[in-house]
Amino acid sequence: MRAAVARKGKFFVEELPTPVPAAGEVLVKVRACGICGSDLHYVKHIQHIIDRTRKLGAPTDALERGVEEGVVLGHEFVCEVEEFGSGTQRTLRRGDRVCSMPFLMRGGTPSLIGASRDPPGAYAQYMVLTESLLLPVDDSIPDEAAAFVEPMGIAVHAVNKSGVAADDAAVVVGCGPIGLALIAVLRARGVRRIIASDLSPKRRALAETMGADLVVNGRDESVVARAVERAPGAPLVLFENTGAPGMLGRLFLEAPQNTRVVIVGIAPDEESFLPVLSVMREHVFIFVIYYTPEEFAEALDLVRRGAIDWRLLVTGKVGLDGVSQAFADLADPERHAKILIDPWA
Repeated sequence: MRAAVARKGKFFVEELPTPVPAAGEVLVKVRACGICGSDLHYVKHIQHIIDRTRKLGAPTDALERGVEEGVVLGHEFVCEVEEFGSGTQRTLRRGDRVCSMPFLMRGGTPSLIGASRDPPGAYAQYMVLTESLLLPVDDSIPDEAAAFVEPMGIAVHAVNKSGVAADDAAVVVGCGPIGLALIAVLRARGVRRIIASDLSPKRRALAETMGADLVVNGRDESVVARAVERAPGAPLVLFENTGAPGMLGRLFLEAPQNTRVVIVGIAPDEESFLPVLSVMREHVFIFVIYYTPEEFAEALDLVRRGAIDWRLLVTGKVGLDGVSQAFADLADPERHAKILIDPWA
């Protein structure tokens, strides 16, 4: 099979052996895969990730092996059932479209797909998935829409953990694909006041289209101050999606009494803030990652119901040979929101 292999900060399209499904697994044909911000971060900053991991005392063998031997990224996918491994229930049929949480269950332990050498991800023509995690994709859902289930799952989980209510003021900082998915989920949950910020004019326009009722340029004005002005006295729930250096400290400094701060973006380095300020204001910090199986299924249902306008978000499609250029193009937020990979194009 053909695959786009990330090795030492570059992509190489190579012929790899088609994976063989183990017991309880299914071989699937990849129909579409989204390029995630974490994929961009991996390729650009893998050595920094290794250095930071080593400093924390965690093992780095798998990461270092991936740098040398290459990694097939990709965890936002929709696939087609191709072949069943032993011990499978076979409730689905060959040719059925599916999506799945990006984890492979082996020995009772989940391994994140597309983050290390094994298991490989969806920047390839084929991959293997755990049968028990597969969710069938309705015929009414295009491949392009189904590729958004994974980021929608992250948004569903973040909203659930936040405890946001319809009368709260929700502040979304950073309107990349995850931030836009958050706006869509908040709107679907009936939250009436959604205030968003981003540095990019294109992303601000998308945030407004997704359902934010106030969008500000984070470079020129404080989104927290505008939210307080927009909804005086309302509880504030703040979703930080950028992971930008210094952003958490700035938001903690500005957040008023009893603000809940949901940290969705992954800040790669140490961050500084004044604990005494957050103590006095009784801030609540909520750190989130991934989702439960139920939340992933809810994300699929939201996509089916049209909660997110994927047609506006899919700004490019490439084959495996175009992955390297797509990564370069995604550095400019004015050009793209989400680029999808079709491994068969």
